Amino acid sequence: MRSKYGGIQCADTRDPMLDVGAYRVRVVSCAEGYNPGKRRDSYKVTLFVVDAAEGSKTPKGTTATMIAFMSAAGLAELKRFAMHAAGFGATLEQRMNGAAIKSILLDAERQYDALDESYGYQGAILEASAGMPNKAPSLQGRLVDVIVTQGKPVMNPQTNQPTGDFYRVYAWGVVPESEQPK
Repeated sequence: MRSKYGGIQCADTRDPMLDVGAYRVRVVSCAEGYNPGKRRDSYKVTLFVVDAAEGSKTPKGTTATMIAFMSAAGLAELKRFAMHAAGFGATLEQRMNGAAIKSILLDAERQYDALDESYGYQGAILEASAGMPNKAPSLQGRLVDVIVTQGKPVMNPQTNQPTGDFYRVYAWGVVPESEQPK
């Protein structure tokens, strides 16, 4: 006989999201999931803060997450992350020095798409990173730079009042291959 309370599992402790600041992070893991609160599929990236610039609110040594929901905006953010983690895109130095970011990103996206398709289809790298078997390389272990800024406030759907949290706006930066772990 089995109780209706059998098999209950406590939710894992949630890793915090990166707070406002500039960071170098290592990709620890990627996982596809489902958010029951939002009733949406999601893609969770677990990151380890290798370095944090002075004044950054998330300290070095913290494990943090980035969640992308399966929406147009969420998928675009996820691809920007993946491109930069894979080594395609602008560095933070280029972003700070006024480089032609749009043309750099358009060219980087073409290169990333070509690499992705060389493994059979677009999305292969993200799927490999989430543990789905294919021939594409995983992003796990890769370093990527990111500047996190504060976006719109998160609203409580019942009260339509701010929750005190905010949406993150990410500006990703490529870490050169010479600085990637071997």
